Amino acid sequence: MVNNDHLRRRTYSFVTLIVSALVIATVAACSKSPNSAELRPIPISASPTSTTPPQIPPTLGLSKPSPTPAAPEISEVASAIARGFDKSVTIDQSHAPAFVTGDFNGDGSQDLAVVTKASDSALPEINNELANWTLEDPHEVPVPGTKGADQPRRAKPVKAEPNDQLLAIIHGVGVEGWRNSEARQTFLLRNAVGAQVTVQTAGKLPESPPANVPLRGDAISETVNGHRGLIFWTGARYTWAPQR
Repeated sequence: MVNNDHLRRRTYSFVTLIVSALVIATVAACSKSPNSAELRPIPISASPTSTTPPQIPPTLGLSKPSPTPAAPEISEVASAIARGFDKSVTIDQSHAPAFVTGDFNGDGSQDLAVVTKASDSALPEINNELANWTLEDPHEVPVPGTKGADQPRRAKPVKAEPNDQLLAIIHGVGVEGWRNSEARQTFLLRNAVGAQVTVQTAGKLPESPPANVPLRGDAISETVNGHRGLIFWTGARYTWAPQR
């Protein structure tokens, strides 16, 4: 009769042998190299494609053009004149047109030109050298590039007289232009209110002004005392040049 301990040892050895064989077979199966069919590359034409076009981030797209400023309302023009000139002048609505807009100083912001009048009591304030605006006569400002501009001369003092019509100009600031509350660079022009007033853009001006006139922005074309001419910005002041 076989000893029970001996029988158990033989049974354990047999089980161990079977387990070892299964482990070896499993490792061999896992380490088997895939066949050539499994390694075959996928053709590009077989790759899935998306029908949705790529989305371009807004920052990479073309910038939208600035919107065209709305046409001025008489109420907001009156408000701008009161803000810029401390109510020293008011709109002369008897003149047609009473106001025009354009980029007169060529900085890309819309400016405002308004035909104004002042009461006799406002003249001392208008003529005050310490006023917040510049009072000048464009006919007394030399046209850049001409002989008069090269010759040093003392500027004549300009004084507004009773019943004068004055062309008030407000330079705009930023996108809001002359409507901006920060638009405080202002001018009062004497002998600058005329008839048949139009605004000529800088792109069309070279066809009509005198030769060699440096134009920085839009100009005001009008007839003053029977003479056709342009009022335009020199870079520091407004001047007048005869127009053919």
